[in-house]
Amino acid sequence: MDVAGWKDEMVGVRKMIGQFASIDPCEVKGMRAPFLQGGGDNQFQMLAENNFTYDCSWPTRTYGYIDAETALYPYTLDFATVQDCPIKPCPKCSYPGLWVQPMIDLEDEWLGSNPQCPTCGNVCSMLDGCVIMGNQTKEHVYDMLMKNFMRVYHGEEDEFGFQEGNKAPWGLYMHAAWFFGEQKFHFDGYKMFLEEITNTTKYPDVFIVPVQAGLEYMKKPAPMSVLQNWGKKDISPFGCESIENETGKYDKTKNRCGGSQSCRFNVDLPADGIQGERYMAICKRKADGTIQNCPGEDRYPWLGDHCGGNTPCNDCIA
Repeated sequence: MDVAGWKDEMVGVRKMIGQFASIDPCEVKGMRAPFLQGGGDNQFQMLAENNFTYDCSWPTRTYGYIDAETALYPYTLDFATVQDCPIKPCPKCSYPGLWVQPMIDLEDEWLGSNPQCPTCGNVCSMLDGCVIMGNQTKEHVYDMLMKNFMRVYHGEEDEFGFQEGNKAPWGLYMHAAWFFGEQKFHFDGYKMFLEEITNTTKYPDVFIVPVQAGLEYMKKPAPMSVLQNWGKKDISPFGCESIENETGKYDKTKNRCGGSQSCRFNVDLPADGIQGERYMAICKRKADGTIQNCPGEDRYPWLGDHCGGNTPCNDCIA
């Protein structure tokens, strides 16, 4: 896609989230390319021109997978990147101030699938793509996640000796469907994993935070003693005081969804492979508290018609 195409996609998504989830569209600060198929300089030029802070679509095998002890930290594109480009195209130009949160590739349980490393599992960027071999149990999921986590957090022995992990921010990315239906063992294993790494006695310096919070820390790093002293206070990049107290932008009296409503659409977009009946849940109130109705059944929110005629359909204006 060209720059305009990326803008129609990603600015359109941001406008839809702002309209139908009744939040400030400026809260949408980053993006992930569909199917991790990045757009190189066209994509990053669009991000730089449209008030986005970061991209998290770019996997790395060189600084991940079985070499994740030396994983990449988030970085800006002020200068040329050293990150590998497993899914072309990747940006070649400079975009000062625009951040990249690398997707550190994982190693799954499919041993022997990688001819370059017969004793290794296969590479996967998202949990949906990781193969769990043998019995489909929560213990298998837990073991796979812990193996990858400990490689980054603690380190690993290789042919050159023990390589200490650099504790780079390490993301786990998946679609919601990974947890549902017959895949409940995924959720149970994932929950076991979270319960383990949030044991502050074993892992006192582990924080589970969204990408934006991690980037705020990268902008102004603080020693562990300071983070512990700040605790939940909002002065910390990992603070959650206003979330728990429902103050500021988390004040329910100021940011009202009003409950959800299900909207039905008759969709006829054969060029995009979308036809038939579709449903979408939206907030009953707009961000300003006024009533929001469903768009017309023939106005499925899509490219070029992001909000299906609903107003104000605002974008983030810096």
